[in-house]
Amino acid sequence: MIKAFLFDYDGVISQGVDVTLPAKRLAHNVGISEVRAAEVIKSIWNDYSTGRSSSDEVWSSIEDQLGMNIPDEKRNIWHAREELTPLPYMLEFVTGLKSKGYRVGLLSNVFKDTAEMIRESGGYDSFDFTILSCEVGARKPDAKVYAMAMKELPGIQPDEVLFLDDREHCILGAKEFGLQTVHVTGHKAAIEQVSRVIS
Repeated sequence: MIKAFLFDYDGVISQGVDVTLPAKRLAHNVGISEVRAAEVIKSIWNDYSTGRSSSDEVWSSIEDQLGMNIPDEKRNIWHAREELTPLPYMLEFVTGLKSKGYRVGLLSNVFKDTAEMIRESGGYDSFDFTILSCEVGARKPDAKVYAMAMKELPGIQPDEVLFLDDREHCILGAKEFGLQTVHVTGHKAAIEQVSRVIS
């Protein structure tokens, strides 16, 4: 029996963004190939999303790798607030689950600056707890992240938790940990799938 839910944010609570956009924007802004830009973004992604690098350190690394100074006006490569706006019906769905007595948490791989932007816009307000990679120093599908979530759910076993994510590797990691999962390929379909499980 399902007793709690864990949601990803981008692509589940929000519409979902193109993860290649930062590299494409960097390439456009500084006049390099998208392939080179992708290599540079990949090199900083893990440390930035787990809070081990600050924004200043990230840009210093990017500049060093590219051998150029990048002014502030050309650093607008990350996802913007409007691209990460929560879908109202998904927040309503979360609220509905909570009203039925379920605990509902959020697990998100996210940069600190992006997390602050989402938090300020109320995107995290509907959840009982949030586990953000930039704050806990680990990313999905690292088992540490799912273990942290279980500490927020005392008395509940992993197989009593349903985790929703749009990234297959995160789903696989959750399954290995013992969680039940829904691979979100469409928002309405995911809601229907969850509704069938708890009905």
